[in-house]
Amino acid sequence: MKYRLYINYSLLAISGIFLLCTVFATDISLVNGLVMGKVYWFHLTMLLLAACCLVATVLIKKGKTFVPSIADGLVLALTAIVAFTYDWQLNPEPEKMLFGGQLVILWFLLRFVFTRWPQSKIFFLVMIAGTGLIEAVSGMRQLHGFEGSNHSLFRLTGDFYNPGPYSGYLAMVLPVCLWMILLFDGYKKGEWRQAKVYLYYLGWISLLAIIVVLPAGMSRAAWIAAAVSCGWVYWVQRIGWEKTKLFIKKHRTLTTVSSFLILILVAGALAGIYVLKKESADGRLLLWKITTQAITKQPWTGTGLGGFPAAYAKAQAEYFSSGKASETEKLVAGCPEYGFNEFLQIGLEQGVFGLLVFVLLLSYSLFRGVKNRQIGAVGGILALMVFSLASYPLQLPEFWVVLVVLIGVACTPVASDTPPTPSREGRKILSVTMIGCLTFCCGWIFWQQKRYYQGYKKWNTMKMLYNSKAYEAACDGYEELVPLMGHKPELLFETAQCLSKTKRFTEANRLLERAMKLSGDPMIYYMVAKNEQAQSNYLKAEDLLLHAIDMLPERIYPYYLLAKLYAEPTFFQEDKFIKAANAVLTKEPKVESTAIREMRTEVKNMLNNIRQNRN
Repeated sequence: MKYRLYINYSLLAISGIFLLCTVFATDISLVNGLVMGKVYWFHLTMLLLAACCLVATVLIKKGKTFVPSIADGLVLALTAIVAFTYDWQLNPEPEKMLFGGQLVILWFLLRFVFTRWPQSKIFFLVMIAGTGLIEAVSGMRQLHGFEGSNHSLFRLTGDFYNPGPYSGYLAMVLPVCLWMILLFDGYKKGEWRQAKVYLYYLGWISLLAIIVVLPAGMSRAAWIAAAVSCGWVYWVQRIGWEKTKLFIKKHRTLTTVSSFLILILVAGALAGIYVLKKESADGRLLLWKITTQAITKQPWTGTGLGGFPAAYAKAQAEYFSSGKASETEKLVAGCPEYGFNEFLQIGLEQGVFGLLVFVLLLSYSLFRGVKNRQIGAVGGILALMVFSLASYPLQLPEFWVVLVVLIGVACTPVASDTPPTPSREGRKILSVTMIGCLTFCCGWIFWQQKRYYQGYKKWNTMKMLYNSKAYEAACDGYEELVPLMGHKPELLFETAQCLSKTKRFTEANRLLERAMKLSGDPMIYYMVAKNEQAQSNYLKAEDLLLHAIDMLPERIYPYYLLAKLYAEPTFFQEDKFIKAANAVLTKEPKVESTAIREMRTEVKNMLNNIRQNRN
């Protein structure tokens, strides 16, 4: 029995470590290897975890009984809503659907593990704290020049692409570290043989390392998330509601004055954070405003998973064309891929019901976590919720993995042991059957995603030719990838560019029309307009450019393209040309560049030629 127990613990520990190492995975052989490397590592570790759970289920003789909970129902309900609202005909995010399927399998595997082996909860939380420590050390090395970052504009990125999600990950881990310190505080002077002594000091080391690095990330959302979650963890572990009520009763005046001062400090801190990156904050406010307007257009059905970029771009074009936008909003506008508020993005993609179920799942997790005294897991969930209000963590795979682990820890109660009975043996057969089915589903999803992995590798090879401007050589390879990877607007754009350079304008625009349904990038409209202009379809080109200007009124490039369009001899319109040319010459760019100067020089020459011809 002891050997079986050791084998079970070893299998689950190894698979759990590999699972939580998802945050470190990268694959430079893939396009966007920082994200896709993590996705495919997760698929691989899920296969390992499922196999280990199946072996452990077969080996175990007795244990605690898995009992379905409200959280399980909410997970299944959210899964059903995502599947129901998904646009299967357009199929914009097949890889995210496969990833979501693995997350559902992960949820039920973790529920089984945490029920049968409740002591594994602390192991997973310690591993999460360990990943935070490794990321913090990596960040320190980057800041001091001992390690390169993953972005040319930032010195600090960790294993992420930029400091924003990196800081968010550290903020999510921080309350777990604080909880470990408070939980094992009584063991700090214990004997070195006690494992809890090491956990206490691991918590301190991780906490201090994260605190040192976190300010350098300059992520306001991460700072607020860390402060709120850590304050809550400390209050629950050390103070509690009863002590708070007693203090308020004894010191009413002090409580009133303190509350007033705290409100002033919080307001001042928020104002300072807003001023710190005012333009960025204004951009977020506009983003949330437009997303809310987009939600009201289809509140019940949503756009489906992957529908945010195109729906947002359409709503923003309508808003700017209505004339209600301020000059500040026009200046800070963009067409982002994410909503920078996960709750609003879920509301747009999965509709109001999907958002309600997601919020209920998180709320129930907080409630059950407090009931089950899993304060560290609740602190991590709370930090992620706060960070999600102003960022995009759930668009990255590592956040989903850690979130599912934290919710599983919070929602799984400590079940009571029951003696072996005939019905108990029947339950073991049922457990083996269920885990076997989950393992089979995991294997099927793993097999399905393998072809996408090969697609990303081939795309990376084609991208090298594309960046070298060997468009004709890359064209055939890109066209072969379209049936498999046609859900990626970036690939469609690059393929269309290769086709345009080889004068295959109609085929290029056919791909770009699909890309318009998947993305809100105005560059797609610019390219379609240029292709239409090359085919002498001037009116269609004009409509596309005017729509692109409605999306982003302060961009100079579409006015430059309009000026060139109106300067065509067979479509010459002097008044419209002069208006577009003036916009190119007078509008202030966000960043002055060589391209802007070249466009302005060309437009000035065109103006001079027209004036000379007139004279």
